Amino acid sequence: MVYIVLMSMVALTYERWPTHRMVDTSGYEAAERARAGAALKILRKRAGLSQEKAASIAGIGTQTWQNYEVGRRGMDLGMLGRVTSAIGATVEEHALIMARTASTDIRPTAAGFAERQRSFEIPVGGIAYGGAPRQQFNDGEADIIDFSAFFKPTSRVLRNDGMSMWPYAKPGGLVTYDLRVPPKRGEGCVVELNDGSYLLKLFQRYEGDTLIVSEIYPEERELDPIPLQDVRGIYAIGLRGD
Repeated sequence: MVYIVLMSMVALTYERWPTHRMVDTSGYEAAERARAGAALKILRKRAGLSQEKAASIAGIGTQTWQNYEVGRRGMDLGMLGRVTSAIGATVEEHALIMARTASTDIRPTAAGFAERQRSFEIPVGGIAYGGAPRQQFNDGEADIIDFSAFFKPTSRVLRNDGMSMWPYAKPGGLVTYDLRVPPKRGEGCVVELNDGSYLLKLFQRYEGDTLIVSEIYPEERELDPIPLQDVRGIYAIGLRGD
């Protein structure tokens, strides 16, 4: 088991970024519910089902289904698995559609969100080849990467406090993730549980109402299925480092 300690947003400049520590989160949450509902509607229409029929298959009321689609009510992962299954889809498909949804109306209103006020640019020094060494060619224009682009209002940082993902993630190292980016199969993920704890694992798949993840040290193995009703969120890992 890997134990993770949630940290505040880490600034990449010597001057700290200002943060909102106690602010209203309702705007962000409402926008996320609306995006989730829009994705559900897309999947339902793809299945050729009415709201009434989809609700009946899922075993819920039509009004409840309508509230989900318009974002009036939120869905935990257990309910999301239930309604997506009713329309012949998966939680992962729903997450992918959400990831493609325009987010211009999302605002950094949740506690601890950072507002970047400056860029953090580093020039790329060259290319590391996987095979034999090759000569580096310089065309006179340096490739500059603005690392502030990797950190959005929905970005988070965790510190790893276990060995089960070594050498992918070192004990004491940091990993970043985005609340709006779902993981892909076989890639690193952060699992946020309803009890407030976090897991750092490799995402594998969904099986019914459970989540399957794996770890790689001291050997690669899949863990016991995690009930989706116990999971608050699953996010793709971005940057990793010491």
